[in-house]
Amino acid sequence: MTASAVQPSPDAVRYLDSIRGDAARLRSLAEQLNPATPVPGCPGWTVDDLIRHVADVYLRQSAAITAGRRVPPGDPAGAAAAGEETTAYLDRGITAIVAAVDRPEGTPCWTWPQPRGRLAFWQRRMAHETLIHRVDLEQAARAEVQIAGDLALDGVDEVLTVFLPLSLPTDGPGFGIEPELRASVVITSGGASWSVEVMGTRAEVGPGGSKAVAHIDGEADALLLWLWGRGGHGALTVDGDATHVAALRRALTAATQ
Repeated sequence: MTASAVQPSPDAVRYLDSIRGDAARLRSLAEQLNPATPVPGCPGWTVDDLIRHVADVYLRQSAAITAGRRVPPGDPAGAAAAGEETTAYLDRGITAIVAAVDRPEGTPCWTWPQPRGRLAFWQRRMAHETLIHRVDLEQAARAEVQIAGDLALDGVDEVLTVFLPLSLPTDGPGFGIEPELRASVVITSGGASWSVEVMGTRAEVGPGGSKAVAHIDGEADALLLWLWGRGGHGALTVDGDATHVAALRRALTAATQ
């Protein structure tokens, strides 16, 4: 085996560094903030709720990687131990997910897009999961939010090409997605462009074109926050039919919750 065959790709290194750095920041904010502080990006949630959610996700997804199958919300694998304090619960989750994803990105494992996927999916997914929830706590703390441009642009791509087409609920009306909902939007940031077409609970995303009836453009960090419902569109340039932009916002809310 050659040395190049076992060296992680630049993407894998970037994702793992991001997970570690953002998890450490998240952990620090969890200690600083009052657990009852509301989290603006997750209406109805407190800091304690969010930290416990993150710990649960880390533990369940690390278990899924190990077991080779989906570990659904509510599974005991993600539960806190009896009497476990929130920060201890988070620490256990961070340790588990870092151990699970810090392996060669080509390692076969279960993923929700493909039952026989590769660990690269989880390296990317957990990097962005951690980034967004780090932002949640920074917003709760009213602290400055900074997102590296390369990760922000990659996060935009993940939301649009993974979450939106694969995670719209089958029960559309139950999530505010009526069969007649339509969104035709081109989204651009820097030199990247995506064409988004939503029809009820079906979404198609491809390279940007000129046929859409609405256009959203902006810096990748502001765009990422808008796509995840963590920021308004004030920092974005929005042109065209506003009803299609509103429809896309509804679809994104349903796909990313």
